[in-house]
Amino acid sequence: MTKWRFLDMNLNFMKLREQMENQKVSYYLVPSEDPHQSEYVDDYFKCRQYISGFTGSAGTFLAGCEEGWLWTDGRYFTQAEGQISSDITLMKQGVSGVPTILEFLKEHLQEGDTLGVNGFTISASYGKKIAKLVKQHGASFRFDLRFVEELWAKDDRPAITKSTIYRHDIKYSGEHTDSKLARVREKMKELDANAFFLSSLPDIAWLFNLRGDDIACTPLFYSYAWITIDKCFLFLRKDCISAVAFQRFKEHGISILDYTEVSAFLKDQHETVLLNPDLTNYLHYNLLFKCKIIEDKNPTELMKAIKNDIQIDHLKACHINDGIAMTKFMYWLKKNVGKIPMTERMISDHLEEERKKLPDYMGPSFETICAYKDHAAMMHYQSTEESDVDVKAEGMLLIDSGGQYYGGTTDVTRTFILGPISEEERKYFTLVLKSMLTLANAKFLFGCRGSNLDILAREPLWEEGVDYRCGTGHGVGYFLGVHEGPNAFRWRSNPENLDAVLQPGMVITDEPGVYVPGKYGIRTENMLLCRKWQQNEYGAFLHFEPLTLVPIDLDGVDLSLFNDKENQLLRDYQQLVYDNLAPHLEEDEVSWLKTLLL
Repeated sequence: MTKWRFLDMNLNFMKLREQMENQKVSYYLVPSEDPHQSEYVDDYFKCRQYISGFTGSAGTFLAGCEEGWLWTDGRYFTQAEGQISSDITLMKQGVSGVPTILEFLKEHLQEGDTLGVNGFTISASYGKKIAKLVKQHGASFRFDLRFVEELWAKDDRPAITKSTIYRHDIKYSGEHTDSKLARVREKMKELDANAFFLSSLPDIAWLFNLRGDDIACTPLFYSYAWITIDKCFLFLRKDCISAVAFQRFKEHGISILDYTEVSAFLKDQHETVLLNPDLTNYLHYNLLFKCKIIEDKNPTELMKAIKNDIQIDHLKACHINDGIAMTKFMYWLKKNVGKIPMTERMISDHLEEERKKLPDYMGPSFETICAYKDHAAMMHYQSTEESDVDVKAEGMLLIDSGGQYYGGTTDVTRTFILGPISEEERKYFTLVLKSMLTLANAKFLFGCRGSNLDILAREPLWEEGVDYRCGTGHGVGYFLGVHEGPNAFRWRSNPENLDAVLQPGMVITDEPGVYVPGKYGIRTENMLLCRKWQQNEYGAFLHFEPLTLVPIDLDGVDLSLFNDKENQLLRDYQQLVYDNLAPHLEEDEVSWLKTLLL
């Protein structure tokens, strides 16, 4: 990844303001997204990082003529404060009294002002909201500007990644593309659409059983798809796909066009087209002016979120393998801390080496968070050469990591006790564990959303007047993105955004935490599989099955804070881990793992 020095950020922002002044632009918006509205993007698209200095994955920068503002969520408050310059104000999303970007613009836009943005980087739904707001204030909206891109082009902007696109075999996917396309077309017919424009990269990868490496840690490739009742057009960079694959698509009635041809293609369409305005960029949306547009969720989103039986079998297998790597790592860490030199980065590298030994391992599912002591208070801390610290036989170490496998995607967090900790730390380590176990044990009626269950995790912490400023969990893809909708655990109900009805086959994380800036951070995370439990006169009941198989570090647990039921939940989980992993471990590792049974 390209590194930018703090001083450069000030210079970049100054140059941006000069451009704005020359073009008479009052405010300029720089989001984090690429033209596909992706959460994680290739380095080529990290314009917000380039101009603001903030390296987190989520955030939006708004430049004014004299100052700037950066919006980000609670995961990144501490990190952002340490990265942005003094002429940029941190806007803490979700904190009382802090306006949203639209609220801020509503207050500050004046008649005659011009708001600018690169229309490829905002969604159609957001662009329409901005356009409406700007019009109400008698201001202008320009979405054809590429200020940051133009500046960066004169500097050392990295080239866009070009990776080979490869097939995700049917033995892993469990369903052929033809079958998936048939399901999509049935949904199109239900909505009276004769075309479907798809720009979401995970959905395209899932639909066509393809994977790539255009984005770090996520096996995706830059592409678009246009699907009609009897035709299918897939827009790819042609030099990234083999001649054999090209021919196979042709045989299945899928036409391959170049990635750069999509804009011209869209201009010529006259269909009744289905698209998701949250995942279609504003520029492309406006190119479809000859079409009747049906705005709805991508039907592929829910389809890929519900894993089939073949996928579930592979998921269980890869979680056993991932658990083996994590447990071997935990044994090494606990045995050697304080005896051999260790730093955050050395520890992270050791964990990666353990995963590399596993079959079908394709790399990490995100950049590993290895955070010692107060670093763990930053939820998405990334150790650098400058921030890396020695790890000693004292305090706590939080590691959030995961792997990409042909048979699934993993995401697990454990907080390890390396030596003496305070009573406060022990208390909250225990309460976080209680929160995770309680939610994982939920039994609930079909129709519940993540927002209905989130309180089960938060209650032990809310009773102490403590909260974590983020969701409790997110959906996870299948050899796709580690963050996947439409399901999640959030305490605020929003059915339109990551709060889908939970269904059998969905995978979701359970990761409550406590974060105290300058002191410590604690998180315990398992992945859960939603399953049928029982059907009776009250309806269909569901429950969760743990996928993650990694022991809990009992050195941080105060069992006096657990009731009998919670003690049993912990006992059962540790036994489950032991039963699944012991046959695959060395004798000394098995003996140690046995000491973690209650």
